[in-house]
Amino acid sequence: MSTSQRRTGQAIGLAVVAGIAGVLTACGAAEQPDGARSAADSGEAGAAADPVKQVQNKTVDSKQRDREKVVRVIDDFHRAVDRGDGKRACALLTSTLRDVYAMNPGASNCAEGVEYTHEQLNGAKMSALKVASEDVRVKGREAIVSHKLIAKRNHTKASATDSYNLVRSGGTWKIDYVG
Repeated sequence: MSTSQRRTGQAIGLAVVAGIAGVLTACGAAEQPDGARSAADSGEAGAAADPVKQVQNKTVDSKQRDREKVVRVIDDFHRAVDRGDGKRACALLTSTLRDVYAMNPGASNCAEGVEYTHEQLNGAKMSALKVASEDVRVKGREAIVSHKLIAKRNHTKASATDSYNLVRSGGTWKIDYVG
């Protein structure tokens, strides 16, 4: 059996199960006391009977959760740099980017490189930069937050704003590039 035949068979199987569930729900509606509502009355049975819509909703929910996680990582990174908390900031970076921060002047490791960045900000707050889940594009294990979208959201010049690339390892997002 080919992969496409197997997928088609699984989709048909899901449709049959969901259809039966919808019929059972509709039958149960006839037995409801006066004023009671079933899933069929509220339109929920139609959604339950559509396995394609269920898969699409799970995909959308998963991508939205990923976008929100990416925003939290960037926000956490900004707050850590604002505090000069190199240890916390470096925990949010891939090993490649930790190595880059370790190359900052006077730094022998990532944490010292983040502290150098903190000092260079002269009191400016990275956390003042707003990033929203709508600014994040997720494709598989990679996420990109474009400097152009960040600049637009923050009413600043794109040339004065950085993009962020993140990678997911398991359920954890790490910043892999800032620039």
